[in-house]
Amino acid sequence: MKFASRLMFGAIAVFGSAIIVLLWGAERASSATIVGLMGVLLLSVVLALAVGRSISSKLVALSAAARAIAAGTLPRFPNSRIPEMAALVQALRQMDRELTDRVEGLRQEQAEGSAMIAAMGEGIIASDQRGRVVIANPAARRLLGYRPDEPLPDLRTLFREKLAREAVDEVLDGAEVQEREFDFDGQVISLNARQLAGGGAVLVLHDLTQVRRLEAIRRDFVANVSHELKTPLTSISGYAETLAEGGVDAATQQRFLETIRSNAMRMHRLVDDLLDLSRIESGRWVPRPEATSAAVVARDVLGAVADHAGARGVALTLKLAADADTIFCDAAALGQILGNLVDNSLRYTPRGGTITVNTIRTGATITISVVDTGSGIPGEHHDRIFERFYRAEPSRSRAEGGTGLGLAIVKHLVESHGGSVGVESGLGEGTTIWARFPDAPPDVTAL
Repeated sequence: MKFASRLMFGAIAVFGSAIIVLLWGAERASSATIVGLMGVLLLSVVLALAVGRSISSKLVALSAAARAIAAGTLPRFPNSRIPEMAALVQALRQMDRELTDRVEGLRQEQAEGSAMIAAMGEGIIASDQRGRVVIANPAARRLLGYRPDEPLPDLRTLFREKLAREAVDEVLDGAEVQEREFDFDGQVISLNARQLAGGGAVLVLHDLTQVRRLEAIRRDFVANVSHELKTPLTSISGYAETLAEGGVDAATQQRFLETIRSNAMRMHRLVDDLLDLSRIESGRWVPRPEATSAAVVARDVLGAVADHAGARGVALTLKLAADADTIFCDAAALGQILGNLVDNSLRYTPRGGTITVNTIRTGATITISVVDTGSGIPGEHHDRIFERFYRAEPSRSRAEGGTGLGLAIVKHLVESHGGSVGVESGLGEGTTIWARFPDAPPDVTAL
């Protein structure tokens, strides 16, 4: 029998013996014996009370420790020499360590899961069975236009668009939603959703705006290329069939042949521009920057079109700043940039007009621009003139033999040097198209 049990039973036995002696032998016992028994009885009671209080305080401490474990706070365990009590304390300590390890593991998993959800490009939204949003990652808030700390409404009222609200109602009713697209504030969003096992739902939002824009650009590109090729092919085919039938006088034959040759050259320029653009955009062309004289390149470009400009009655001038002559760029690319810009200006500058090539240094950049006194470009076209096949005046540009790719090539060539392009123009006010280059050798490996 253990110490505490022995002590308690001893106290009870002594107490019982004393009672029996007092009851049965009170008349025959001596006064000294009675006093001794009473002393033993009192001592037994005191010892029993002391042991009981000690055990009670240890139990109260263990109860507090158990409540601390349940609350997730740091428990304080009592020390006890009673073997049974010590074993209980040891068991609670072990349970606390295991629970702490498990909770820490769960927290780590939760942190990792939260980090993954926060880093996802797709929007993730989860709700409980009442439809209250419990999880919304940064991508979802960004797509829906909510600040990081802004509270979200219930899932059923989160979207304003009818298609999105219908999809939410379906998933909360137990259905699964796949690839449901809807427009939201100018964005195209794809929604996938399913109900959670314990109620509520999880929604995944994909921003398809850029994808749909690129698809539209691709469709437009194919349509434009087909149109640009079909027009000269139709002309070539028609004139060739007429010549093949015979009966055409020499002067008419010569005129037809000139038309065929002109359309063939137009197709050749279009194919060349397409190949150049494809090569630049695919990264198969990398600029070889070197200290290039803007004056030398500009004079070569203007010299190549001097006869054509003279025949149209257009003057060509240079205004190059002394401190802005050397540009760190690919010399051939700079020639192509200026050639496209000057050729473009010639199409829109009337007789008696002027085309000027300027350079200027501004801080750490050098800007080279082509300024003409032509018809100008309305402001609503400024954001799109560097797109492939975009024309502010389609009929006139085609009549002049333009391919619609020159400014797109200019933009890509300049940006491949780490520079930028822009336009300043107004209807009837002429046009300035500038290309800005960094005044230092670019790190082309980082572009």
